[in-house]
Amino acid sequence: MKHLFFLGVVVASIAVACGEPAPAPVQEPVLPGHAPFPFATIDDNIEHDTLLIHVTFDLGDSTFVMVAQNVADTFEGLRLYRYRFSADSTVEMIAVSPPAYDSWTMLPTFFPMDNLHPSDAMWVLANFGEKESWGQKLLLLDWEFMDMGFLDIALPERTMEDDTLRLKRRNIAPFMRYQESGDTAVFRFACDSVFLYDDQAGVLDQVLYAARVRYTFHRDEGLVLWLDGSKRPVKKPA
Repeated sequence: MKHLFFLGVVVASIAVACGEPAPAPVQEPVLPGHAPFPFATIDDNIEHDTLLIHVTFDLGDSTFVMVAQNVADTFEGLRLYRYRFSADSTVEMIAVSPPAYDSWTMLPTFFPMDNLHPSDAMWVLANFGEKESWGQKLLLLDWEFMDMGFLDIALPERTMEDDTLRLKRRNIAPFMRYQESGDTAVFRFACDSVFLYDDQAGVLDQVLYAARVRYTFHRDEGLVLWLDGSKRPVKKPA
């Protein structure tokens, strides 16, 4: 491994009859660190007999990352594929991610590391889920995809359905902010609240203020959840 390491809710109602001023908008928290890097999405640029391509990203260095699955349904489901074109225009597969298994989505967001070109070593957060988000697979992409763990976190959203207020869990990756602290990767959340599936201490499925939560990754410690300053190493799947 070469390197390690909106929710602006604008309250629009104005109490004209009472002559009251409009409430001040609630601003998205300003956090240190980088938002996801906006690699361009492009039309499919390859044809593949066995793969169904969902979306393709141009990394700007003559390599591409696509989200694809086998045309014939398999339990493994979606994967990320990094590839490039050889001099004879054939496709060279550089790296293939672990599978998403029974998830319907594996939408990646990209966080290049400090002082590196955006297409060099980077963190990839892949949103897993079906109709709602199940959380984020954390991958390190450095010419291969390395599985670093799973973030049991989503963006809570309350919506009205059939006259009932329901809580939905959405992809939180666009609200993640990445920074480096020495040789530690730090992920925070530029939103008001988060949905935490597992606090790594026995409590499941809770909505928390986002400022209370962060994740870190260090090569010696692995993935760690921090809640109210308490350090909670993330359990690895059995």
